[in-house]
Amino acid sequence: MAIGPMRNVLALLVPFVAAACASAAATSEAPPAPPLLLRDVTIVDVESGALLPDRDVAIRSGRIDAIAATGSSAIPRDAVVIDAAGAFLIPGLWDCHAHALKADRFERTRRLLLGNGITGFRDPNTSRPFDEIRALREEIAAGRLLAPRFVTSGPLIDGPQPIFEQFWSVATPEEARAAVVRLDEGGMDFVKVYTRLPRDCFFAIADEARKRGLPLAGHVPLELPAAEASDAGMEFIEHSFRHRMDACTAEAEIRGKLREQVDAEVEGDFARLYRLEQETFRLGIESYDPEVAAELGRRFARNGTWFTPTLVEGLSRYREEVLAADDSALAKLFEEPRLGTVPPAEWRRWLQQMAQDRGWFFGRVDLAGDDEETIRRDWRQERANRIRMVGDLHRGGARILAGTDAADNFPFVFFGSSLHDELELLAQAGLTPLEVLQSATLLPAVALHLEAELGTVAIGKDADLVLLDADPLDDVRNLARIRAVIRGGRWLDRAALDQLLVEAAAEARR
Repeated sequence: MAIGPMRNVLALLVPFVAAACASAAATSEAPPAPPLLLRDVTIVDVESGALLPDRDVAIRSGRIDAIAATGSSAIPRDAVVIDAAGAFLIPGLWDCHAHALKADRFERTRRLLLGNGITGFRDPNTSRPFDEIRALREEIAAGRLLAPRFVTSGPLIDGPQPIFEQFWSVATPEEARAAVVRLDEGGMDFVKVYTRLPRDCFFAIADEARKRGLPLAGHVPLELPAAEASDAGMEFIEHSFRHRMDACTAEAEIRGKLREQVDAEVEGDFARLYRLEQETFRLGIESYDPEVAAELGRRFARNGTWFTPTLVEGLSRYREEVLAADDSALAKLFEEPRLGTVPPAEWRRWLQQMAQDRGWFFGRVDLAGDDEETIRRDWRQERANRIRMVGDLHRGGARILAGTDAADNFPFVFFGSSLHDELELLAQAGLTPLEVLQSATLLPAVALHLEAELGTVAIGKDADLVLLDADPLDDVRNLARIRAVIRGGRWLDRAALDQLLVEAAAEARR
């Protein structure tokens, strides 16, 4: 479940040893997890979609030790037996785009991720020092810190006028190659590039990353289309909102206007910037073409390019409450119980941002004479196009990874629980329940070359697992009906997970 109303969470809490482990593991050596036996569980085969009922699953030393028909083998004397009758066992979930590693938020985010069934995440941009990242990885692997496993790019690489000052800025191919070398020597798992990277720098990075065996990920720079980036070996492309132009017949014109926007921003010509933004927005809506998107999906499939759409973040601006006739709908939105897991300063910025969007909307109506219903229709169509683009890419063969872009920056994108929002949006885009499940389990393991350890419920795999109260193949919303999580063989029942969420809310208030 998501965090739910705080009073309901508190009412659920009961003493349990795993809850103590969850809060104590950060500061002390974690005791070895006792062997577990999940009795009479239904395993969900995430490769075939088959349900395997009446199974006993034995877990020892952090791995799946045995799987057998219920009652067919002796129970190890030292095992803790869990009655899993009526429950469904799946691999642990992955958020393939979550900015959770930042030092001032990790005590909160690790709890929120585990509390929502996420046993692994991919952080494509953190400015945390390399030595801290390596030490944190070792703490987690050794079981001294109860947290999801992770892979990260470290800082991302942008052009000579980076959007954010913490990005690494490069202006020449030589600087670009040197940046890749630094990331490799720092022990990072992949390289991420950003929007304003010059074309020659992109190809230098792609070449250097390929030589060093580092996957290349990120926003496709404005200087080239997504198809060309995929051809050049870009292994991961992020965000449907960022690359919706690549599914449009007016792609070249849109790309040109986006480059003009960068120039206008640098020059401080904000009137021109806003005009270009609106022109680009309307052109993207009007020229979207499902077959262009499907063809791009075929290109991605041929090249082995993974796509992480982060729909939940891309749609965070286009909410009906912002365009409601009065302020009450927007005010009601901020009664959301999950706001308790977000630092107050952050969600207040959300309110400010959405109020500004609301003012921009009604300013257009009052000053420019635009029709309210036309603007509402445009927003709804943009939302629909972003969702449809994912389905059209997938129809062409693109492999989809579930990710949220959680970073405390985007209104109502929450660490942990928003992955379940994303999974529902992927279902709306046309993925089957099995394909949605695969996007957060099997496919992340394949994409990250961890399939020998993760991604399926199989003997010898790591015991990163989620126990559900209902069949996720019936309804993807059942993926949020979490009875328990097993992380590295450690058992966290519902009470322990709720305790993690309560602790995360306390961290948010600090």
